[in-house]
Amino acid sequence: MAKGKYYSVKDLANLTEQPRSTVADVLKFLTKYGFVSRIGRNEPVFTKSSVKFSPGESIHLLKCIAKP
Repeated sequence: MAKGKYYSVKDLANLTEQPRSTVADVLKFLTKYGFVSRIGRNEPVFTKSSVKFSPGESIHLLKCIAKP
């Protein structure tokens, strides 16, 4: 997701070939932890936030969060 581009749940579901419910759950997680910003309420769109994590740092963080 390039910074400055906006995506709806439908857009991302089509791009990833995933169910909308899965995409919505992932976006909730990404929004909660500051990876994306939600804009709008009725038909929300999402964009990359200003968080400056590298992909490696992001993966490490997600692994830590996922540990039981």
